[in-house]
Amino acid sequence: MTAPATTPEVATSNKMPSSIWYIVSNEFAERFCFYGINSILVAYMVSQMKFTDGKALAWQALFKTAAYLFPLVGAVISDVFWGKFRTIFVFSIFYATGCVSLALFGSSEFALVASLGLVALGTGGIKPCVSTNVGDQFDAKNSHLIERAFSMFYMAINAGSSISIVLCPELLDNPNWGPKWAFGAPAIMMVTATLIFIAGRARYVKVPPAGKAWVKEVFSPTGLGLIGRLAVLYVFVALFWMLWDQSNGGALVLQAQSPLMDKSIFGLFTLKAPQVQVVNGIFILLLAPVFSYGVFPFVNKFVKVTPLRKIGAGMVVMGTSFLVVGWLEDQIMMGNTVSVWWQFLAYFILTAAELLVSVTALEFSYKQAPLRIKSFVMALFLLSTSLGNFLVAAINFAIVKPVHATNIESGAETWVTLDEASQFVVGQKLDFTGETGVKNTKGRDLAGTFLVAEIQGSRLRIMDPARNAVASTGTMGAKAELSTYSLVGSAYYYFFIAIIWVAAALFAVYAKFYKEQDFVRTDEGAAAV
Repeated sequence: MTAPATTPEVATSNKMPSSIWYIVSNEFAERFCFYGINSILVAYMVSQMKFTDGKALAWQALFKTAAYLFPLVGAVISDVFWGKFRTIFVFSIFYATGCVSLALFGSSEFALVASLGLVALGTGGIKPCVSTNVGDQFDAKNSHLIERAFSMFYMAINAGSSISIVLCPELLDNPNWGPKWAFGAPAIMMVTATLIFIAGRARYVKVPPAGKAWVKEVFSPTGLGLIGRLAVLYVFVALFWMLWDQSNGGALVLQAQSPLMDKSIFGLFTLKAPQVQVVNGIFILLLAPVFSYGVFPFVNKFVKVTPLRKIGAGMVVMGTSFLVVGWLEDQIMMGNTVSVWWQFLAYFILTAAELLVSVTALEFSYKQAPLRIKSFVMALFLLSTSLGNFLVAAINFAIVKPVHATNIESGAETWVTLDEASQFVVGQKLDFTGETGVKNTKGRDLAGTFLVAEIQGSRLRIMDPARNAVASTGTMGAKAELSTYSLVGSAYYYFFIAIIWVAAALFAVYAKFYKEQDFVRTDEGAAAV
C-alpha cells in the first residue's frame, strides 16, 4: 500500500536579511532630505519670496503632486527595463542634483521650480523601488518578518523626517546659515543616502526586470482586475492624503506662524512654526508599537481587524483632527491666544489616522500584487498621494477670490478701500499681487498675504502675518491686484472634513465587496497565500 504524498514543510527563519539594514539606513537619509525640504518650503516661499499663502500652499502641493506622480515612471523603468538597483541609482543622481541646485540657485522663481522638478523626479523615481525592495528580500522561509521589516522601514522614515524638521527651520532662520544651508543639509543627506545604497549592492536580493512578461501580467485578466480594484481603493486613500498632507509643511504650518499661537514648550524653549510638525514623527514612533501590540489585538477580540476596516476607520479619525484645527483657526481669527498643545492634539489624532491608513495601505498594496508588477502597484499606491495633493493645489487655486480695490492709502498705517469691504471680517486674509505701486519701509513692493486688522465702512486697515501695523509709501498702481479666499477661516478645514467623512461612508460599502489575495516571493517566483 502506497502512503499518500505529502507536501514538505518549508523551513522558517527568524533572521532578518542583512540587506534590510542598508535599505532602512538609505531610507532614513533620503527621507531626511525630502522632509527637510518640504518642511521649510512654504515658510521660505511666504517669508522670503513673498508668495501669497494660497500660492505657496498650491505650489508646495504641486511639488508633492509631482513627487508622487513620478513613481509611475520609476516603476515602469524598474519592472520592464532596468530592475530596482539601477533605477534607484540613476534617479538618485537626479535627486541629488536637484537638491544642490535648490541650495545654490533657489532664490529665483524659475530656479526654484526647476530644482524642485528634479527633486520630484528623483524622489518619485526611486520611491516605488525602495519600498518594494524591502519585500523582495523575503521568501517563503521568512515572509512572516515582512510586517516587522515594513515597520522598521516606516520608523526610519519618521526618524529621518523628525530630525530634519527640527534642524532645517533653524538653519533657515539663522542669518549665519540661511536658505543655502537649510536646503544644503538635505542635499548632503541625499548624497549620503546614495552612498549607503551602493554599499549594500552585494547583499540585495535582486529580482530581474520582467520585460515583455510585465506587459502580459499587467494586461492579463488578473492584472487588470487587481489594478481596477486597487484604483478604486486608492481614490479613497487619496482623499485621506488630501487632508493629511496639509499637516506636512502646509496649512498647519501657516496656522502655527500666527503670533497668537503660543509655541513655548514648558517654558524651556519655543518652537518655530515649521518645527511643530515634528510631533507627527514622534507620535508615530510612540504609537506604532501601541497600535501593533495593544490596540489591534484588543479590538480584534470583539471585531475582526482587517486592512480595509483599518483604512475606513482612519478616514473618520482623520476628519476628526481637522475639527481641532478648525476650532483653532476660529480662535486665532478672533484674536484669542491659543496654545500649540491644541495643535499637538490635532497631530496626535491625525497620527492615529496615519497608522490606520498609510502603514496599512502600504503593506496591503505590496501583498496584493504579483511579483513582477509589485513596483507598478506600489506606484499606483503612491499616485494616491499625488492625487490628494493635486486636489489640495486645485482647491487653493479655486478659492482665490479677486476683489476690487479703489485706493491704497500709505503711511504709518496702510488702508485699502474695497468695493467688497462689507463682506470682510477681522483676521481675514487679503493678498497683494501685481504691481501695487506701494512699497514697505524696506523699499520693496507690498506683496504677499496680509490680514484685516480693522474695518471702517469701505476701508480696511491691514496688518502683517505677525499682526503688526504695515507702514508703507507710494500710491496704488493701475496693475495692482488684490484678492481674498472664498473659504474663510475654519470654513476651509470644515470643507475638507465634509469630503473625508462622506468618502468614509462610501468606502464602508466598497470594502464589503473587495476580495483580497496575497502574494509573497518564493525561490521559484511568486506564490499566492
